[in-house]
Amino acid sequence: MNPDSDAGTGTLQGNVLLLTDDSFVHATLYEDGATVTADGASGSPVKATWSAPDPFVLDGVARVATNWVSVKPDLVGGNALLTYQAVQTTQVTNVDLALISAATLDGIFTAVSTAPRSPSFGQVVLFFRSAGTGAALSGLHVEMASATGSVYASASGWVLDDGTASTNQSGLVVFGNVDPANSSGTQQVVVTRVATTTAAAPAGQFAVKVVQGAVTIASVAVQL
Repeated sequence: MNPDSDAGTGTLQGNVLLLTDDSFVHATLYEDGATVTADGASGSPVKATWSAPDPFVLDGVARVATNWVSVKPDLVGGNALLTYQAVQTTQVTNVDLALISAATLDGIFTAVSTAPRSPSFGQVVLFFRSAGTGAALSGLHVEMASATGSVYASASGWVLDDGTASTNQSGLVVFGNVDPANSSGTQQVVVTRVATTTAAAPAGQFAVKVVQGAVTIASVAVQL
């Protein structure tokens, strides 16, 4: 960890992992090659090569609250998809980056009988967590207007949102076939606390990177 939160230039290094199931938690070391790219302090992207088992090393990284770091597999058309991940480069210098499996996403969409994954859109995997404790948050309803569908993890599997779904104890939601981002490079996610004994309350809006043909994975810190 790097406690210094001033802006500037930093180094980022770590491993590339392939997430192996639809919990998006379990992973193995990615054995094939890839290119890692981050926003650079100079304003231009910085790149490094991943070749297992040696860690990637990115120099000249912009130290910002959210740096959308990407991993692009060298193998074109393989199971691993181009994946973007939110990294707090003001806080960390070592991080393991994820690759998401096409088969995993396709299995989720099939399970809820929604439209199949399209390369013309982006896909988004988000964990919603407490800004104070980092714990996963249940009881949230989340919306991304630019997504074709929202799929929530539940105790019995996956649930396609009908307007009433809410996060379970994992805080995990998958947004399928999201329109590529606007000129800002992001799309908005709106979070609302689901009504129980009190009225529903807004929890916030968050900007998420969306790229055509790619997957984005991030943890969203929600202040309740």
